[in-house]
Amino acid sequence: MRLAPDAPPIERLNSGEPIIAPTDLWWENGVTFNSAAVLLAGPERARLGPALLGGEDIGTDPLVVVHYRARPMRDEGRALNRSYVGLAVFTSEFDLLRRLDVPVVSPDADASGFDALGVEDPRITRIDGVYHMVYCGVAPDADGGWKAQVCVARSSDLLDWDKLGPADAAVNFANNKDGVLFPERHDGNFVLLHRPMTGAPADYRIELAVGETAAGPWTNFGGVLGSPSCPECEESWVGAGSVPIPLGDGRYLVIFHTGNRLPGGGRVYQLDAAIFDLNRLNASDPTAIVTHRLDRIMLPETSWEIDAPYPDSVGNVVFACGSYEYGEHICIVYGGGDTYILASRVRRRALIEAVERHPV
Repeated sequence: MRLAPDAPPIERLNSGEPIIAPTDLWWENGVTFNSAAVLLAGPERARLGPALLGGEDIGTDPLVVVHYRARPMRDEGRALNRSYVGLAVFTSEFDLLRRLDVPVVSPDADASGFDALGVEDPRITRIDGVYHMVYCGVAPDADGGWKAQVCVARSSDLLDWDKLGPADAAVNFANNKDGVLFPERHDGNFVLLHRPMTGAPADYRIELAVGETAAGPWTNFGGVLGSPSCPECEESWVGAGSVPIPLGDGRYLVIFHTGNRLPGGGRVYQLDAAIFDLNRLNASDPTAIVTHRLDRIMLPETSWEIDAPYPDSVGNVVFACGSYEYGEHICIVYGGGDTYILASRVRRRALIEAVERHPV
């Protein structure tokens, strides 16, 4: 597989090495991956910085707050190794300032709870001054298996989280993952991307819903974006990625992922980009919001992205749940090889211009 011919250069930061890797702590000694990323600057950095840094404030420089998915090698007493959400704080250049030794979000202690089997793949959006975490909550189902639901939690400080529970049946009508909120209301409503697992993987679509609040009720418009063409793949499927980046006038840059199954059984996860225009949203044709699309802006290239040392990890993965604007760049914090968290950046203007060369 190759990058799109006009994909802009993406610079891997920290010399291409992970910014977060597993530790000896029991809850994160297996894998650490798929993380949200929030840039704190100005008054918000001044408000939250001291507590996030454990009372030791280094000044006024921006902070990058990373909430990451972690899973132990063995979750004692459990049939499945459950996922937790950890927290780390970095400088804008990804120098580590603090990493908590306990999770900030854990699975429900009640064995029948809506996320009792894991809290996975957080994305965090600040709306109306409140931080909203959308994550995949995994729970037991009536048949002894599991079900995945888009769930929401909220926080005023990025440390303490109040779980609001799963989205209603308008969104969670099937196993569902890859939920993420837009950073602004549209026509007074919250806007949610999610990816129900209906039909074969090739049939999956990123869908869009609007809600009066982050807890709903939700109105689902249906599928807006499907998987790209991949002649060399046996099967491809799509999923939402990081928080959409505002471009003004209701337009957003959306970074998402595509999974590909190759002949022989191997898999490759890529990053793609699109431009959404919410002014074009209508019930008769929800796909009209997608005005431009460029697939394969990033592919696994380094050993941290290609190799999967953990027994049940997937190699050949770049998977973004966190991105933000900083200066002239868009920074992308992503999971590599289902095991590590890495960071990269791309020039904002170059990426937007590249995507705009590909109208849908």
